Amino acid sequence: MIPVNTKSLFAHLCQQMDKLDRDEIDASTASAQAALVGQAVNILNYELKRAVILSDAEYSDNVRNVEQKSFDSLPHTNIKAIPGPKC
Repeated sequence: MIPVNTKSLFAHLCQQMDKLDRDEIDASTASAQAALVGQAVNILNYELKRAVILSDAEYSDNVRNVEQKSFDSLPHTNIKAIPGPKC
């Protein structure tokens, strides 16, 4: 996996648009790629917001406490799998 940032995501989208214009890919492939980029952007936004929160010392200690808790003690019957997309 290669490192990703917003610039590389935008470059990928532009490459996909070029491929779509040259009929190298169809619209559904381009749409699927755009949806994946959208999900990657959501993760980048989450990490940005998390970094802002962790930069505040008042909140960072509480966040670290939550991250260090072990959730192995939860009964597995309460954990439900989220169905994935159908291919």
